[in-house]
Amino acid sequence: MTRRDDQREATRQRLAQVAAELLVAGGGTPPSTVAVQRVADVSRGALLHHFPTRAQMLRAAVATLRAGNATAVKEALEEAKGTEPIERAVHALATSASRPEMSAEYGLWAAARVDTDLHEVLRAEERGARDSLHAVVGAAFGPDLVAHPAYPRVAALTIQFLRGLAITQALRDPQAHVDALVHDWTKVVHLMLADPTFSR
Repeated sequence: MTRRDDQREATRQRLAQVAAELLVAGGGTPPSTVAVQRVADVSRGALLHHFPTRAQMLRAAVATLRAGNATAVKEALEEAKGTEPIERAVHALATSASRPEMSAEYGLWAAARVDTDLHEVLRAEERGARDSLHAVVGAAFGPDLVAHPAYPRVAALTIQFLRGLAITQALRDPQAHVDALVHDWTKVVHLMLADPTFSR
């Protein structure tokens, strides 16, 4: 790549990052292109060159948030070293799901339900988002637990649990309530993995 190509890519990443930050600051409310242009301090032409439509810009913001959320899980896993594997995995995933960034990502998906243009663009991102989340959950639980016959169900239900936590964060539930939910889900996962009928 030439220096000019590097500069273009840097500008594109900057715009996506600003859009993601504004999305988080707005609690999941999609920012306007004008707001992103102003905060990123770029010309209208520069923004439109990289993102001809607002929906495309928001798709890039989702990808930025997904990458950040995956990194947050890895960091939480590092901090939880030495704890029991299931407790460690659920705690790390819950820590990520409770971040404002995760709530903002789900808020954007919700907004797409009533925004046709946004829905069409994000639909192309949906498979990547789903695969990314499953990969993050699998990495958290680790290869031994992933190999368990009951793991597919555990993973599917854990993802639903994480989505619920993201909504809980948006509603500003007390941390004690969130901690209790995480504790209870850890116990449920233990029970599911110990029940031989659960994998059938």
